[in-house]
Amino acid sequence: MILLPVAAVLAGLVIGLRARVLIARYARTGGEPSPPAGPPPLVVEAATALALGALALRAAPEASFPPEVTWVAELLALWWLAVIAVTLAFVDLAVHRLPDRLTLAAYLGTGGLLTVAALAGGRLDDLLGAGLGGAALAAFYLVLFLVNPAGMGLGDVKLAASLGTALGWFGWETVAVGAFLGFLAGGLYGAALMVTSRADRKSEIPFGPFMIIGAFTAILL
Repeated sequence: MILLPVAAVLAGLVIGLRARVLIARYARTGGEPSPPAGPPPLVVEAATALALGALALRAAPEASFPPEVTWVAELLALWWLAVIAVTLAFVDLAVHRLPDRLTLAAYLGTGGLLTVAALAGGRLDDLLGAGLGGAALAAFYLVLFLVNPAGMGLGDVKLAASLGTALGWFGWETVAVGAFLGFLAGGLYGAALMVTSRADRKSEIPFGPFMIIGAFTAILL
């Protein structure tokens, strides 16, 4: 199955081209005469390819021939979430916003494919864990939003539902590690900005990319 990561990387480069189009669309704000410049060339494509390739590499040792439906559905669920997550990350970096259409698509696609994986492989306990993980992480971020609306947005809450669903599929420890790594990455980024005098404690930073980094790092580990 060594060809799987290679194929995933090549597919990621192609899918990244479409992701770039979506980023340009959703990164526009009202009144702009033309779309923003967008990320540098090949950055979106490389990020998408890296995400899909890493997930394929993680899944390859568990593959069989012919592949089991559970294995295929689980990998597709993670790929689906990764593609949308990359798009969301770049949109959030550009305009500090996580569009509802993308967060909803991420949640429905991830949950639907994991449901197929659970039904095909008799992993209903894992499916329950995924549902509870998504609800728990979303609830946690909702509390943070209610406590400090300036520091957390509803888009982050909706994104947490998708990320928590994927993390919960692998267990509560993975949920906790993914959440922790997200806050760690965001905290380090914020600290670096303050050290370089590019921000202060009141500055707003897009948190979505760090949530995504933390979640996928936990899944890959």
